[in-house]
Amino acid sequence: MTATSTRKLRRMGAKRAGTTIGIGVLAVILTACTPPPAPLVDAVRPSMSASPTIETTPSTAPVVDRGPCGASVPVRAVSDPSDPEQLGGKTLEIPVDRGPLDTASGEAVLNAEGTPVAYHVAPGDVFSTIAARFCVAEDWLLIVNHARRDNNGLYAGDTLNLDAHTIFSVGDQNGVVSDNVFPAEFTLPPQR
Repeated sequence: MTATSTRKLRRMGAKRAGTTIGIGVLAVILTACTPPPAPLVDAVRPSMSASPTIETTPSTAPVVDRGPCGASVPVRAVSDPSDPEQLGGKTLEIPVDRGPLDTASGEAVLNAEGTPVAYHVAPGDVFSTIAARFCVAEDWLLIVNHARRDNNGLYAGDTLNLDAHTIFSVGDQNGVVSDNVFPAEFTLPPQR
């Protein structure tokens, strides 16, 4: 190979490298300028018919700032496995209503002490935002609604349960009440 041919090949390689880098930079710029996909209103959730163990999947709903949830107590493993006030080995979550949010604008139902115990879904509500509104984990909300819902979407007018003591008596989905069971080893708090 001649020196001229070698120089020519080097220039072509440099051009290709520059072109590749340019395409990469362009892709980054275009990706940054592309708006995120619109959130799904009725996001499909994993079914819990076999077990209340939740498989987490990436949510299509916007990330919601949990805001002033300071009054809520973090969930932790129970120290005494025989303690009846638990949900599957974890301490109970006590909902705190932060008030209506963009995709959680339904009506909260409160008990005599003012604690939210149920929620009536409004059009456009998203499960993750409802959980954030009440300062509870989305997985916890799915579990306390497991017995009476199939968790495959939200419908305006649905009643979501927010109280671990009423798992078998509060909640519905699109006017239907499911009859899902929990595994025998899954500890539930006393039911009312």
